[in-house]
Amino acid sequence: MDGGAQSPKETWLRLILIDGGLPRPQTQIPVFDAPGDPFAYLDMGWEDIKVAAEYDGEEHRASSWRYGWDLRRAERIQRQGWINVRVSAGESPDNVLRRVVAARAQRLSR
Repeated sequence: MDGGAQSPKETWLRLILIDGGLPRPQTQIPVFDAPGDPFAYLDMGWEDIKVAAEYDGEEHRASSWRYGWDLRRAERIQRQGWINVRVSAGESPDNVLRRVVAARAQRLSR
């Protein structure tokens, strides 16, 4: 497992991205609110272009409270200008890579 990974699935995700030819993503990226306080840490991504990838395990769907909390967190992250590609169990590595490459291309074309 990578030192910045909080689960084996985060390592799996990072290796898909690296093996797919993308630059090595930074791990556990803080996202700051307007006063400058961190309110979230993204699993991995590229801070310079504000593209992230996160693995959502089963605990993210375990309760309506957690699901709602995740939705509010996602909205706050998006308001800070991030594209956050969320990955879940059962998704193919090719599809994961395709979605992250598309998000990066969207940002790099600006």
